Amino acid sequence: MTKMIADSWVVAESGNIPRLVRFYAKLGMKPSVRMSNYVEFKAPGGTALGFYSLGSRKVKKQAGGWSIMLRVKGIEKLTAALKRKGIRVSPIESAPGESKLSWFTDPDGNRLTLMEFGKM
Repeated sequence: MTKMIADSWVVAESGNIPRLVRFYAKLGMKPSVRMSNYVEFKAPGGTALGFYSLGSRKVKKQAGGWSIMLRVKGIEKLTAALKRKGIRVSPIESAPGESKLSWFTDPDGNRLTLMEFGKM
């Protein structure tokens, strides 16, 4: 059988691509693809995050549970570092299996969740 899906990534609309590039630079990410109306970042682990702009049209905030999950080590140090960079991060919460999580949003309201796994 022929392989039907060759690649995948997460994509969201942005109202301001240059602003997002500056924001994701604070997370240590550089664009891997950059066009006038699209930018893409390769996150650790291979996930690609793409953001597109449709011009001056206002981006609608989405309701729902979508989140970009980032597996981390040392969540306390990481959240402290993000706060020093001016990123508003939620308090660290307990999750099942002695795991911990914290979340924040990018300038367009896309949620990113930091997850440090404990016992699985």
